[in-house]
Formats: sequence, C-alpha cells, structure tokens
Amino acid sequence: MIMNTHKLQNLNRLQHQGGAALAVSLILLIIITLLSVSAMRSTNLDTKVSVNHQFKEASFQAAESALGIVTGPSPVVQVPTTPTSPPTTNANYFSSSGVTNQADLSADLIMTYIGPSRAYKVSGFRPNALTHEYQADAIGTVDQSGTRTQNSMRLLLIRN
Repeated sequence: MIMNTHKLQNLNRLQHQGGAALAVSLILLIIITLLSVSAMRSTNLDTKVSVNHQFKEASFQAAESALGIVTGPSPVVQVPTTPTSPPTTNANYFSSSGVTNQADLSADLIMTYIGPSRAYKVSGFRPNALTHEYQADAIGTVDQSGTRTQNSMRLLLIRN
C-alpha cells in the first residue's frame, strides 16, 4: 500500500506540470532565430560595403593609370592650345579588359589649358624656359557598377 501511495503522488506531480518546458524552449527558439536573421543581414551589408569599396579602388586605379600614361615617356594625348580653348576630352584614354568574373576598367582624360608660364624651374632646362601649364582630370570608371573616381594633377609642357 505504501508503494501505491508513492505512485499516486508521482502521477499527481506529472499531471500538474503546465508545459513550462515547451514555452521556455519556444521562447529560446524565437530568440535564436532573431539573432540568426540579424547576423545574416549584417553579413549581407558588410559584403555590399566591401564590394563597393573594391569598385571604388578599381576606378581610382583606372584614373591613376590614365595619369600615369600621360606623364609617361611618350604620351599620345590631345591638348587644347589656348587658354580660351574648351577642354579636350580624350575618351577611353586608358582601358583594361577585366579578367574572368571582373568588370572592365576605363578612364577618360580631360585636358584644360591654363596658360603659358616662365615661373617654373625645371631640372635640365634653361632657367626661364617657356612652359605650358595644363590641368589633367582623369575619370576612372568600372563598367556595370556606376562607380566613378576623378583624379586631377597639374602638368607642364616645356618648350625650349
């Protein structure tokens, strides 16, 4: 008889549980789901930021390449001849076909004539050599991304 009373007490205890374990586990499952969704969104945002940064760097490098070509040993560039001339655009002055899974790069070079000057002293030339000063603006782009970067520099054309 003692055994039967003990079994009855255990049975009563089991019947009085109201499903607290189920409620707690559902709440924990909801919290874990919300944390997972938040982490996925954060990862997607970080990926977009890094891709945009890569495009910006690529367009910057395209513009720098154009300026590197124009300051190189034998540039081929159209330049305006007078300060009143409109700027001359050298379209696709630099272009690079992208490798597999990468976009193509290009850069336009815009040359603006500022004017003649004898104010500059250039090594290897007579002290008051006539120089022609230009503003070179290179605009680098990454195809299919809409990314554009503009780099500028002043250039001198020296006439003996």
